[in-house]
Amino acid sequence: MSETLKMLNSLAATGLAKAEDIKNFAGVSLASLDRATFPIAQLDPKEEDAIKRVFYYGVSQLKKVAPSIAVDIERQYKLALAMAAVAKGTFPTRKNFSFPSVPSTGLGVAWLFPQAIKYAATTPTSYTTNSWDIPLTAGTNAYLLGSSTDYYKTCSDTDARSVILIFENGLVEVGTTPAIQQFRIVTESKGDYGAYAVEPLVDISVEPNKAIYQYPTPAGAFWVDYNTGVKWYFMPSKTGTSTIKMLGLVFYEHKFLADTKWVS
Repeated sequence: MSETLKMLNSLAATGLAKAEDIKNFAGVSLASLDRATFPIAQLDPKEEDAIKRVFYYGVSQLKKVAPSIAVDIERQYKLALAMAAVAKGTFPTRKNFSFPSVPSTGLGVAWLFPQAIKYAATTPTSYTTNSWDIPLTAGTNAYLLGSSTDYYKTCSDTDARSVILIFENGLVEVGTTPAIQQFRIVTESKGDYGAYAVEPLVDISVEPNKAIYQYPTPAGAFWVDYNTGVKWYFMPSKTGTSTIKMLGLVFYEHKFLADTKWVS
């Protein structure tokens, strides 16, 4: 067992972890909002291997296309491992991670993809179904998660539950010049948080000769589950369509991604 896993399992021994404890372990801030504690379960070495394998194959690809962003993400491995333990503690039936996931062990992990965010046609988000594209109208809020009327929760279907981790500074726009300076995050039980603004040079590409733009997440990494609804929205200053991708992981019960996924 690695020293990292020993430290994590010591943190998970009581079955509950404070956001501050996760931050101290991972070295990355976590936007806990109104969450005082998180359910957490211990992982075994095979589970650590599965999380590590998925995390680093994604980081390896990022290094090829966006090295500066890869630096930001690679330092968050311990957070990925910790939140896998939180996911395991959140799901109602105790199962173990493997890669690829199999029914006999029951839990899987993957990099975020459009159908992990908008997992049903009715899921509240401004994302176009099966796409990272968001239609924008200048002066009208657009929603990464949630809508003007509904809060966003991850999938809660029996044996197909999911939870998601969006890495710190893991919001990336590609292909167009960004037109977003203002964001807001609220939850069902904490609706009084104000908006935040990003620095004015986000419209400068982070990679030479590539249209890749990175938005900071000043509250840290963002955790979303099926128990607490959230809204994460922004105010665009242009009308059109933007491609905004979330860099993070989805942790799930096997049935959520037992086969390729298309939302209709």
